[in-house]
Amino acid sequence: MKRVFLYIILFIWMSIIFSFSNQKSDESSNLSNRVVEHIITIVEKLNNTKIDDVMRKNIYDYAVYPIRKLAHVTIYFILGIIVCNLVLTYNINFKKLLLISIMICFAYATTDEIHQLFVSGRSGSPFDVLIDTCGSILGILLSNKLFNRKTCK
Repeated sequence: MKRVFLYIILFIWMSIIFSFSNQKSDESSNLSNRVVEHIITIVEKLNNTKIDDVMRKNIYDYAVYPIRKLAHVTIYFILGIIVCNLVLTYNINFKKLLLISIMICFAYATTDEIHQLFVSGRSGSPFDVLIDTCGSILGILLSNKLFNRKTCK
């Protein structure tokens, strides 16, 4: 039953990733810009000040790219946790668990970037595959550390 539940969660999470990747470039950029705007609003409230337009543009210029890459790491971190816990239900040894989990996440990251080649204004990036895979490896390692003390041989 746990395995079926994890397959459902995996399907849902992969669908969420797919929906982000399926956004046209304008939609994706608007989402990133809204995140930056929220950060600026928080900084303004914490400092009890208003950030001027020149500084706001500089923040956008410097913050959007790292925020987009952090989003990659985060969504694939979660994917790594889900995949690791699913693979864990097959009761295989630690090395195989890591290898299979990483390969699944790498394969999904690769197909996700290929998918973006067919979305208006988007492009596929080998660098993003690397970032995604690193995020999933972090999730896999953390998941294994937290949830998998006795199960793997």
